Amino acid sequence: MQRTRISAVVAVGALWALGGAAHAQKPTGIVASRYGGSVKVLFGTTPLPASSPSRQPYKDARDSAICIAPESLKPLGVQSTVENGVVKLLAPDKSLLVLPARQGPFERSGGVFIDAVEAVKALGATVSFDVTAETLTIRATLSEVTLENDTVRVKSWLPVAPRLLAEKDGRRILIDFPGTSVGELPRLLPLNSGKVLEVQSLQLDDATARLIVDLSEPYPVKWAEARPSVVATFGPPTSPLVIAAAGQPASLPEKPSLPTKGAVKPPPTPMTLRQVQVAAVADDRLRLQLDLSRQPAVRPVLSKNRLTLDFGNATAASEALASVTEAKHPLLKAAQLVPVGEKAVRLVLELTETVAFTLKHSLKGALILDVMTPRKTEGPLVGRTIVVDPGHGGGSSTGNRGDDGILEKRLTLPIGLMVAEQLEAMGANVVLTRDSDFDPGLHERAYIANRVEADLFVSVHLNDGRPNRSVRGTEVYYHNQEPNSRDLAKFIGAKVKSTVGEALPLRGALSDYRLYPGDGLAVLRCSQMASVLVEVGYMSNSADYAAMKKPEVQANVARGIAEGVADYLAANPEAATRFVKPQPTRDSGLPPLDITSPPSEIK
Repeated sequence: MQRTRISAVVAVGALWALGGAAHAQKPTGIVASRYGGSVKVLFGTTPLPASSPSRQPYKDARDSAICIAPESLKPLGVQSTVENGVVKLLAPDKSLLVLPARQGPFERSGGVFIDAVEAVKALGATVSFDVTAETLTIRATLSEVTLENDTVRVKSWLPVAPRLLAEKDGRRILIDFPGTSVGELPRLLPLNSGKVLEVQSLQLDDATARLIVDLSEPYPVKWAEARPSVVATFGPPTSPLVIAAAGQPASLPEKPSLPTKGAVKPPPTPMTLRQVQVAAVADDRLRLQLDLSRQPAVRPVLSKNRLTLDFGNATAASEALASVTEAKHPLLKAAQLVPVGEKAVRLVLELTETVAFTLKHSLKGALILDVMTPRKTEGPLVGRTIVVDPGHGGGSSTGNRGDDGILEKRLTLPIGLMVAEQLEAMGANVVLTRDSDFDPGLHERAYIANRVEADLFVSVHLNDGRPNRSVRGTEVYYHNQEPNSRDLAKFIGAKVKSTVGEALPLRGALSDYRLYPGDGLAVLRCSQMASVLVEVGYMSNSADYAAMKKPEVQANVARGIAEGVADYLAANPEAATRFVKPQPTRDSGLPPLDITSPPSEIK
């Protein structure tokens, strides 16, 4: 589970672990490493510099860590020194971070390296790793927004380059931060003054954070940067617009006006559906493996004997079109892949009988769609769509780490897969945010659930309470005080307790506001349906950790989660759970729903 960064000076010998929590482990000297291939490391869209070819980033074959030279962090405002087998990083906010040094993989590596993910997460940044391009992307994170008089101050631990846009005749100012994450800022910030009516924050897309500032009347803006914060001041109506870059004097533009919204950014490059492989798993189960150029925005819709799968901002290769048309299976009457408008593709499956489906997001943007005869035709889960999210994944989001080196992501995946199997056995349609070791993205997990208009969302994680190793047990989190999610959390907690027993004692159903007051957890805050995050147990507690590594305990946890979902739906058959937390509209390129026409008539 993700934790927020601790803003403090870390004593020599302390080690920042993934997720941002400080662990009191003392480095024991320079760690050996082994070359596992070259990688790219970007800050936003700009490669981090290397002083020589021997100082280029690489992947450590021992543990798949992405390693960089400490001096490469200089563009992030970070100063580095090497002392006694550790690397000291002085962050822009003057906090000291101490990391273990890794020996370069070659004799002439020119010095030590550090784990890039560990370092930048300790600096308060977010990271993502593109497996196909072998590229680690670092993004700054907005950590705080304050309002003093009529000045909005935005704090980030790393440099940001904001862009200002105007709406509503200057009464609304949009402040975009490219290459930045909104982090854990609340959606509605409790800020107002005589000129500033309201300030909102949101993640515009995976790479852009946005602040929305509503004004009482059109005020010009003075903008300046001063690391680690940036400042926007809304002046009197007669003052000109002034924009000042860090370290440079303010300058007056010829025309003191903000750019219009029409210049926000170019549309994303369309995704390509390159190939569709059709396989008969059995006479009652059909599998389609879809090869895509990147992770898609996808929406399945099941209506009677037709299943459609829409792909937003997408095109289809001729090979994919042909393979779908030629597909044969006892469950399949006809199949077609057709364009919908100018920027979407629709897969249409005409079926011979009523079916259920499981949709898995897989490595390198692949999707695996299983269409099967339902294993149950009656029960509370029949016809429901449940999204299961095995927490973390990939090299950029490994989660917590056990004392023996096992990562959280390795334990959440088998539990999540078993939850999906249990739900499918009960007749549900299931969507998995990941089926293997990759990171879909923190917010993307919730967006996947929103696009499929799921009935429920369940995320699986493992906790860590260091330095307190005595705390243990299962916790089920819900967002704020949303009643449907709270009830779902109680049912799941009770059932997990009955299936697992004292191996993992129940700590209860808890609001995520206990962790992040006024904000909560990103996957729960950003998902529009009733949703919970299950913290199975504590990796920092020896009893919990030993239990969670046992396959039989993992299976019992998964059964408890699935049966808890079923118990909740059985007790609340009329509950409207799909839109209990309305979310901002996101343009994913998905077409309007139209599933009434036969394939040849779909436009």
